[in-house]
Amino acid sequence: MNPGLPHLWRRLWRRLGLAVSLAVVGALVGTGGCSNSRCESSRCAAGNACLDDGSGSGETCHKVCTNQGECPYGYYCNDGQLGTQGQNWCVANTNYPPELSGQWDTPCLPSNGEGSNKACDWTDFFACYGTSPTDAMSFCTEYGCSQDSDCKGGWWCSTQNVGPNVVSADPTYGKTRTLCLPRWYCAPCKTDHDCSPAQDGTQQHCATDTQNRGYCTPQCATNVNCPLDATCVGQWPVCTPAQGDTCNSDDDCPPIGGIAAHCDGGKCTSECASSSACATGQTCQNLNVCVPRAGVCVGDGGFCSPCRSDVDCTDGYCWSGAPFSTERFCTTKSTVSCASAVADVADAGATAALPGCPVPTASDNWKTVACTTGTPPNQCVATVTLGAKTSEVQNVAGCWTPNR
Repeated sequence: MNPGLPHLWRRLWRRLGLAVSLAVVGALVGTGGCSNSRCESSRCAAGNACLDDGSGSGETCHKVCTNQGECPYGYYCNDGQLGTQGQNWCVANTNYPPELSGQWDTPCLPSNGEGSNKACDWTDFFACYGTSPTDAMSFCTEYGCSQDSDCKGGWWCSTQNVGPNVVSADPTYGKTRTLCLPRWYCAPCKTDHDCSPAQDGTQQHCATDTQNRGYCTPQCATNVNCPLDATCVGQWPVCTPAQGDTCNSDDDCPPIGGIAAHCDGGKCTSECASSSACATGQTCQNLNVCVPRAGVCVGDGGFCSPCRSDVDCTDGYCWSGAPFSTERFCTTKSTVSCASAVADVADAGATAALPGCPVPTASDNWKTVACTTGTPPNQCVATVTLGAKTSEVQNVAGCWTPNR
């Protein structure tokens, strides 16, 4: 059964249950403590403040937060849409299920299937997510979301290709669905607290791409710490090692002496112009993060444009560089039949100038193009070189992954 299919009676039951639970939690984080005419933060419950949430009710008491963990179940730490107030607050999730076992991030065995996996709360649309039938990191998550607020704080409603998954390692083309995923590398974000820790536990930041869009990315020391289609780049000069207050993200670090501060290794530290601006024992060094070589995590949908799923590509599919990289990039449809362009061309075959497909320029990282005759047919796929060090060069799918 496809876990993305709607089940209206379950949705109705869930919304009724949610209404009851929010009424109880709302007493803890809502308007209690404010007078009828004017809200006074001193009269709000501990950890709450008077904030205007844009609902038209004016200022009311809201639980303030700097990270997702400070909000109760069924709530997430928002992005301070009214940023002039300088505070974020806990906002109720939409269509949120009752708290049961088998939900967010619960480990599940691929061998038990996807939908109705016994480890997952299938009644509330939780199924087993993984990238292959042997994925040891598979976990339960909610399928069929429609917006980020349907997901747990630090997660987002992502559109993904149906395959590969825990049932089949085969990719699918043109078939997508929505599900909640942690905000790992390249997930969209507005502030640091949106981003989940990286899969290896590394702290992440919300950086901006060349189109000024926020994306989650981990700290790094060298390129080795980043995906192959990314590089380790200095994002902010900060006083190192950090000596300030403990923190989980930059949102926990207010300006220090009027200078912007960042969370580095669990401690706040300020930006700097030189080491002379830092305390004794500190030097001014870059806080590095992984930056996409393409400049963006999702491009314009054209050939070699970075993508997350097929919906990001205008005239092709979101192709995977696996098993040689984690890169995903758009193909484009050949203007001629691949079979007629190159006699007996194989799916992995390549030539520098293939009729019907784009031709690389000197500035392109990709070197050649393959044209598919299998499934899907007539797709132009960029390739990079692999094996240069051993003199056994082969062409593998890729646009931004280094030739190596």
